[in-house]
Amino acid sequence: MACTPVSRGSYSAVRVLMLSWEYPPRIIGGISTHVYHLSKSLVRKGIGVHVLTFDFPNTQFQEVIDGVRISRVESSSVSQTDFLLWIYSMNSLMIERGKELLRDQMFDLVHAHDWMVGRAALELNKSSGIPLVTTVHATEIGRRAGLYDDYQRKIHEIEQLLIQYSEEVICCSQYMLSHLKVNFGANPNKISVVPNAVDISRFNSETNDGRELGQKLGPGVRLAEMVVLYVGRLVEEKGLHTLIEAFEMLNHDNVSATLIIVGEGPIKEDLTAEVRKRGLQGVIHIIGFVDEAMLIALYRSSNIFVLPSVYEPFGIAVLEAMASRIPVVVSDVGGLSEIVEHGLTGLKFQPSDPVSLAASIRRLLEEGSLARELTQNAYRMLAEKYSWDVAAERTLRVYERASTEILKFGAVPDEHFLTDTSLTSLLFTLGATNGKNAMSLGEIADVVKAPGLPLKLILGKLSSHGYLVNLLDPDSNEVRYHLSDKGIVKACARFS
Repeated sequence: MACTPVSRGSYSAVRVLMLSWEYPPRIIGGISTHVYHLSKSLVRKGIGVHVLTFDFPNTQFQEVIDGVRISRVESSSVSQTDFLLWIYSMNSLMIERGKELLRDQMFDLVHAHDWMVGRAALELNKSSGIPLVTTVHATEIGRRAGLYDDYQRKIHEIEQLLIQYSEEVICCSQYMLSHLKVNFGANPNKISVVPNAVDISRFNSETNDGRELGQKLGPGVRLAEMVVLYVGRLVEEKGLHTLIEAFEMLNHDNVSATLIIVGEGPIKEDLTAEVRKRGLQGVIHIIGFVDEAMLIALYRSSNIFVLPSVYEPFGIAVLEAMASRIPVVVSDVGGLSEIVEHGLTGLKFQPSDPVSLAASIRRLLEEGSLARELTQNAYRMLAEKYSWDVAAERTLRVYERASTEILKFGAVPDEHFLTDTSLTSLLFTLGATNGKNAMSLGEIADVVKAPGLPLKLILGKLSSHGYLVNLLDPDSNEVRYHLSDKGIVKACARFS
């Protein structure tokens, strides 16, 4: 197998197998948007990206979109009554498909996104020896402020294994870096902070007419002159009960504003019941999932965006609101504290404090000049700090470290190799299990008995596997041999 060596800093031949449980049009939370835009940006930089994900109605199992290859595993035959069991079953399908891809194609890295694909990522890393990079978008212990049952502890265990066995770990904020160190004992030297980003061009469309938008949202939806927007999952950690309570206060004070809540999640019915109980049906509208066009129209037609989370590693929806040129109000927690500078790029309030939140919303509704100033400052900041081009470049540097990490070795001099019986014995032992693309004992013996070949042996550790690197003439190509349960698997070396 001929391999073209890639010099350090050159990414043109790098291929990444990207694992994500959600990918457009499946959009549950921020991971889908993140993986989509990161993959597109990596492709623009010459990286080969193949996304392995779960299927979604009316999508193809194999397709190429924006230069990104996509493979989807079928979920229709898997029961969804138990989410954890469903994830386990979907990971089994992912492992099967992933191994097919690894047999048929050359990949340099596996990049996993969160625990939902953790089992597949770990198994593909173990069976192939290909370096694993994991992006931790959020954690179970963070979402729940603790671990209280076996369900949560199982998720935490998967997260722990991902962090432990990944060559490199990516998180989205300094807050998350500290969180991983404290709650997982993670080695900070292998954690990189790569903030989320936003494609500003997505939000450059003209503002829709508010009355027309109200009609599109459904019968009975009448928008006030001022619209406050929330976009995100409907889960406890998003602080939506606080937002509803704050809006009740504003309504009691005769503040004319409409709250639109966009998203799906397990507490949707509870939120709907709370709105009804407080008599706010004409003021607060929970509209569920919306498509891309409607989402952009909502951003562009709203006056204020609010994210009232009690736990938030980053908050990509805040960047989308800033790109739409609307002022933001966020809780002073987690990654939100790093994105928003109070009084400069947005307003912050104390988490779980409806009085503080109501006061911040009222201030922006009443002080138009402040709202415009915050909007302008935030928009300028986006281009400097939160573009996908910047995020992709930082991710590439992580990929480089992940690949070079396994090459931190002490090379055995050529003239010493054939006289070192322990190394020769190790070669035979490791090559004893043969498989597809593996070196047989006979092939290893041929190499060992050919002293004319400039051969170097390097010993080290990759997750639970060792590895070998050989420089073999006459091809003069750099080749890495990963040690896996299948034998010594041949692969091109990268970034070396």
